[in-house]
Amino acid sequence: MGHLFNVKEEYLALQRRLDQTQSGLPPSEELYEILKILYTEDEARLAATMPLRPSPLSAIARQTGRSVAELKPLMERMTGKGLVLDLFNERKNEWYYMIAPPVVGFFEFSMMRRRDNIDQKKLAHLFYSYMHDGKEFPAGLFSGKTQIGRTVVHETTLPEGDGTEILSYERASDLIRESAKGAVSLCFCRHEAEHRGKPCKHPMEICTSLNGGADYVIRHGHGREASTGELLDILARAREEGLVQICDNVKNRPTYICHCCSCCCGQLLAINTLGLNHAVKTSQFLAEVDETKCVGCGKCARACPIQAITMVAVRPEPGKKQPLHSSIDAGICLGCGVCADTCNKDAMGMIRRKERVLTPENTIERILKMNLERGKIQHLLFDDQAGITFKFMNRFLGAILRLPPVKKTLAQEQIQSRFINFFIDEIKRTHGEDTVNF
Repeated sequence: MGHLFNVKEEYLALQRRLDQTQSGLPPSEELYEILKILYTEDEARLAATMPLRPSPLSAIARQTGRSVAELKPLMERMTGKGLVLDLFNERKNEWYYMIAPPVVGFFEFSMMRRRDNIDQKKLAHLFYSYMHDGKEFPAGLFSGKTQIGRTVVHETTLPEGDGTEILSYERASDLIRESAKGAVSLCFCRHEAEHRGKPCKHPMEICTSLNGGADYVIRHGHGREASTGELLDILARAREEGLVQICDNVKNRPTYICHCCSCCCGQLLAINTLGLNHAVKTSQFLAEVDETKCVGCGKCARACPIQAITMVAVRPEPGKKQPLHSSIDAGICLGCGVCADTCNKDAMGMIRRKERVLTPENTIERILKMNLERGKIQHLLFDDQAGITFKFMNRFLGAILRLPPVKKTLAQEQIQSRFINFFIDEIKRTHGEDTVNF
């Protein structure tokens, strides 16, 4: 398909490589334009051969055929542009690098600050067209049970004193307080909308990075360092504005919290305009209406970011006007708590879901599960550019994941139970806990 757009081989190879990541990156005319704006030809050529998981420069040199001396300035330049991720491995006392995935990755980093070295206006239109006008990319990105982001309930709406245990990873304020470092950047989605002539009324400098994510953002100038107090103030303001808190879908050491609006957020737009109802993992909570208190004002329905609340008629008492009350679609409710914060009649509240929502323990577990569910685990476990043996195992595992649905499901369960835990333990043993939470 790329040849139809007269695209150079460097960018065709880069697209194929990035399509092996958990988010996928199907080809299109818009995509190749995006890649040409962000990557030079040499950067594209290098990125197309880089490992998909964190590796030292010596390993990257072997895989790419370039010297360590040649790679070092290239890595510095590409991390500054958000095209490569870097992590200092304290156990090995050296820097590890990996190609940045599209999401969360170089798509966001390109718009987390104002830049004059790329055409951000053109990029914004291309991003929107690629992610919203076509369905192939979002359909692949949001397929599977494990999602990149999870909803964090507005903790001001949580029941107090009823014996319900609220875990720290369920509270955004606890995630911020427990973070080793924090940063704030421009919201990718609102910045993009601004360049498309669709400015948003909500704050722009609000995107919150935490832990390793904050460290990366600060070191490479994608945002600025922010204190715990400032991030808690941002959190409170976002709740007051009725924004949805969408966090990195992990329990331990999340890398970001987004404060999302339904008019700009790519994940919420995927739900509202493309019908991908599970593009964001729900919180552990669910909205519930007290019909005896509901006056049918409709404020909650208007505030709901994904139209999960409708107003329905109830049987009126003789001689009285037919009243309305709120009705919640539990099948799509995010459990964000925006509706409960909006209601001033104490008619809307949050209850814990009957079925527990499973959250990956750390980043590596999330990435592995996402890759497995999307049929891409072979690229992460057995990089087909790392040698003949790895190429064989890549093809073998890929063939298993292309089995008929029932057999594929059984194979995925086997792979998850046998390989994923082993892989995580091996990373911890050889590289340390920081690499697991990269």
